[in-house]
Amino acid sequence: MKHYIVGFLTIIWIIYYLIFNHEQKISYQDEYDSVKQELLSHEDAQDNTWKNEEKNIESSEIDSQKDISWEKSDITDLDVDFYPQSPFWKWWPIFEDTCEEASLLLALNYVRGEYMNKVQFRDELLKIVDWQNKNFWYFKDTSVSQTVEILKNMYDFQNVEIIDNPKISDIKKVISEGNIIIAPIYGINLNPNYGGNGPDYHFLVIKWYTKNSFITHDVWTNKWENYVYNQNTLYNRIHDYHPTDIELWEKKIIVLKK
Repeated sequence: MKHYIVGFLTIIWIIYYLIFNHEQKISYQDEYDSVKQELLSHEDAQDNTWKNEEKNIESSEIDSQKDISWEKSDITDLDVDFYPQSPFWKWWPIFEDTCEEASLLLALNYVRGEYMNKVQFRDELLKIVDWQNKNFWYFKDTSVSQTVEILKNMYDFQNVEIIDNPKISDIKKVISEGNIIIAPIYGINLNPNYGGNGPDYHFLVIKWYTKNSFITHDVWTNKWENYVYNQNTLYNRIHDYHPTDIELWEKKIIVLKK
């Protein structure tokens, strides 16, 4: 009899969990749709201004941030277009969590030889977010494997691989062959310009290197095109996402090949 009671209670708990989880997903989707609609309504009201590709976007919101000194590379690096994760530097809630999507899109456009203006880039970010909400039920903190899934299933881009536990020499070799890297990093206290302690999970593009540095497109701000990090410092921060325990994060990178 006791087994029947335990079994019955287990079934009740599973049903409750599924219903609650489904309601949470619906609530999250409704919230996202509302924010997205507000964002597009606000930005479309300024469409004639923002679609002008030559317009200079005001950056006074980040003038208080002090750029760290960085060494210029005397080596010709990969020619990769750059936009930040908030293309028009409007920090709507959606764009607070689109570093993965922005890094993916920059890398993908490079290997495909494609170009997007700011409006197209913004709209494509939102398409990726929509795709994740439909397929993952969530778009924040996208893991390495999920990012590759987006590339393969949404964009039908198959020339991509994950490298587990890469060495610095592996990263240099990949880039020197004309390929590009998306790297997930642990950003807490990594860069004084992040503001606060920085993100615990962040994506950026590694596009070249010098003797002691990695040259990146760090999509966190609109000033960090060709941003240079100390090689060892950035390498030690490369970590894939783990939902519960940072100590279980693994060192992985995503390589997109031309």
